[in-house]
Amino acid sequence: MSDYIAKPPEPKEIIVKEEKIIMKEPPPVIRLDSLALFESGQSSLKSDSTKILVNALVEMKKQINANQGTGWLILITGHTDSTGDSNKNIQLSLDRATAVRNWIIKTSDIPETCFAIQGYGAKKPLTSNDTLEGRAKNRRVEISLVPQMSNCILANEY
Repeated sequence: MSDYIAKPPEPKEIIVKEEKIIMKEPPPVIRLDSLALFESGQSSLKSDSTKILVNALVEMKKQINANQGTGWLILITGHTDSTGDSNKNIQLSLDRATAVRNWIIKTSDIPETCFAIQGYGAKKPLTSNDTLEGRAKNRRVEISLVPQMSNCILANEY
């Protein structure tokens, strides 16, 4: 009897349920004024834009850390006003979103695979382009955190 070894139980069917992401409310969009970051018509970051970008990065990390265990897609979108050529505005807005993404990648430990970029040109205005103030509000770069289970989960650094 001492040589008896019990057989392991027969495997049972295992059902893996898809995890749901539960958030109280979506993180707010981080909106950056393009004129504070870029010269008019340009996509190279101004040398004095670092403070604004650091503040955006801190806010982004704060939002990520508030929702630990959630995978994120960091969506960076560029927007212009409606003046000028619409195709050039789309390219300019994409180039500006790319510049902000590249700065974040260079400055932080967030991998490039966590990002998506999009240039909308003047297609998604916040307000009317009929006034100087309206056009100024529409020239922006936005950073949105989109929850996605299969994407980046960052380590808590704070």
